[in-house]
Amino acid sequence: MSLADFFWQALTNPNVVYLLLITGLWAVALAFTTPGAGVPEAAAVVLLSLAVFGLARLPVNFIGLGMIIVSLALYVLELKWPSHGAFLVAGVFTLAGGSIFLFRRDEAAVGVSLGLVAATVLGTAAFFAIALRLAWQARRKPPVQNPDLVIGAMGEAKTDILEEGTVQVGSELWSAESDELIPAGAKVQITQRAGLRLKVVRVGASPCA
Repeated sequence: MSLADFFWQALTNPNVVYLLLITGLWAVALAFTTPGAGVPEAAAVVLLSLAVFGLARLPVNFIGLGMIIVSLALYVLELKWPSHGAFLVAGVFTLAGGSIFLFRRDEAAVGVSLGLVAATVLGTAAFFAIALRLAWQARRKPPVQNPDLVIGAMGEAKTDILEEGTVQVGSELWSAESDELIPAGAKVQITQRAGLRLKVVRVGASPCA
């Protein structure tokens, strides 16, 4: 069996396709919570593209698929607008139900292993519970300094910056924007702050750069 044959055969295995789908949705959630990093977005595109190829070759129950997507939305809502765990609990049950009914068993003897479903649901719940706990601790921690002190500071572009990107100022990573394209690795200066978003300009570049 060639590598290509093995690859395509793997995409007909419901357990493999399910893992690709779940990890792709994890990457989407990470991209929502850490915008501008680039890596989660790229991982989400690759993983979800493979998952779509696999789902197209299997008898998908779109109600189950919809439940899985809804569970992702519930997890992200819990991180963005904490509900004391209500969204998290709803996401656990929705993910479990969607995982069990992801494939139509009446058309083919396929389905996700119940052991894999249990491990995935518990692992996802634990991951987001830890993320939620860290988010709560960060919100309740009093600021150690005036955040406006960052204005005028120097930093480094960690990604390409135009309408969106990431800069490092001291030991902290910030979301940033600029009126001109700033390549990753360039030195920047912070000119404005709006919440957790900075506006930056490039420094040390030649006029014709």
